[in-house]
Amino acid sequence: MVLAPLLACSGQPRRDTPPGSWLGPDPLLGHRLRDAWTPQGKVRARGSLDVLVVGAGVGGLSAAWWLAAQGVDDWLVCEMGAAPGGNAQAARNAVSEFPLGAHYLPLPTRESVTLRRLLAELGAIEGDPYVARPRYAETLLCAAPLERLFRFGQWQDGIIPDAGLTRSERAQMQRFLALMGEFKQNRGGGKGFCLPMGQSVRDADLLALDGLTFAAWLAKQGFDAAPLLWYADYACRDDYGAGLHEVSAWAGIHYFASRDGEAEASADDVVLTTPGGNGWLTAGLARLAGDRIRTDRAVRRVSKEKHGWRVEVEDSRTGSLDVYDAKSVIWAAPLFIAPRVIEGLPDAAQDHARSIDYAPWVMAQLSIARSPREAPGVPRAWDNVIYGSRSLGFVDASHQALSAAQAPTVWTWYHALTGAPTPALRRRLLELGREHWARMALAELAPAYPDLIDSVERIDCVRYGHAMAKPLPGFLTARGRHWFAQGDGLLQFAHADVSGFSVFEEAHARGVAAAERIAARLKQRQPDRLLIYTF
Repeated sequence: MVLAPLLACSGQPRRDTPPGSWLGPDPLLGHRLRDAWTPQGKVRARGSLDVLVVGAGVGGLSAAWWLAAQGVDDWLVCEMGAAPGGNAQAARNAVSEFPLGAHYLPLPTRESVTLRRLLAELGAIEGDPYVARPRYAETLLCAAPLERLFRFGQWQDGIIPDAGLTRSERAQMQRFLALMGEFKQNRGGGKGFCLPMGQSVRDADLLALDGLTFAAWLAKQGFDAAPLLWYADYACRDDYGAGLHEVSAWAGIHYFASRDGEAEASADDVVLTTPGGNGWLTAGLARLAGDRIRTDRAVRRVSKEKHGWRVEVEDSRTGSLDVYDAKSVIWAAPLFIAPRVIEGLPDAAQDHARSIDYAPWVMAQLSIARSPREAPGVPRAWDNVIYGSRSLGFVDASHQALSAAQAPTVWTWYHALTGAPTPALRRRLLELGREHWARMALAELAPAYPDLIDSVERIDCVRYGHAMAKPLPGFLTARGRHWFAQGDGLLQFAHADVSGFSVFEEAHARGVAAAERIAARLKQRQPDRLLIYTF
């Protein structure tokens, strides 16, 4: 995707909202799946195949990659949108590439075996991908400074509040971090919090954490320091699109206790990123899939037949139909859509899919023509966060260029909508124009950059009404979620929704698990038990 060049600089301060447009998915396309469907177009083509993958996000692309790796050749991926990648796509303007969604990948853990294999295939890992500290391509390791926090009128290193803490606040922060470190340790032969989550030890005490909110658990531990609670809330909003008063204690702790990947000759908290965020990952997966991805194809009906599945696929542009007789189906689209498309799902599965609460998100892409004045403290980092903000700050697309020049560049600003019932937030996201969100981005960054508008030439926005499933209390032990995790024979589910929260590692693992089950059936072999977890 290529955007218009930056507008010519006039040299005069400007106070009107900069121009721009909406980027990313068209919400009206997704809304077509809400209503009852009767085929209108003519059947354009009929065909049969071994596997039809529904959705070309991370889960679907990972499933396709694993099918090919296991020697399954007769498969197709149908994607409703105009391009593969889901919420991990990238776009580009005259200055830089920038993310349209997910913007980094933590160093993969030792449990993320297939993810490390994929990264080696994509050239991101050099040498043995399974050693404790793999050697990652230097261009993908986030350059320093990695992140910074604006508080008390200056920038500090890192996003954990540090400057100006009272003795009590500092003691609580240290106790919290030590406790999270303890949760990282092995329990009964394994780790309680893993990425992928399916490899976590099912300890009864830890599973009980699914019954209360993270906020309630923190209160029970005596944590009440405002900087600590802000940091924990920020972490939950960042990964889950919901604050600590919403997400389960298990999910809140998982954020801090599951990430323990390491890299050769690098700090352990470094992440893998590019100017386009995680777009390089989905572009690489799509490249491996080749011409077997069909975009602008909405799967409208999946029905069970004697020897497999009948899949009706609508061309979003023409309305014509393609009908496939598939031996197996991998559903890699969001789960809330499944009951509207797949006939005959069990009641527990339908109820669970409909109960998932999805966080709405909005992003703003600020095209910076000239660098704004910086507050004192740490120089501009890749990730820049404002303490106390409703939003999540911005990432700088030019940071990986390792150049002293700070402009022109693109800042990607993130905001998870919270504070009201989700349907109301989703309506707000749909009804308010791009200019509203552009102004909000400028206002949220104003504490650190009060004159930012004078440096911005364009603000393009991206909205996701169903950006990610929220891991609310009860999600972990929900019977319906476990049904989706196991699938039903030659109908398997490969979306991060199966895990209950949306991160790349989970979507990838669910895609591999679904494809491994299907490949084992088709090849008449036993599946690899390490890859098909049911948790």
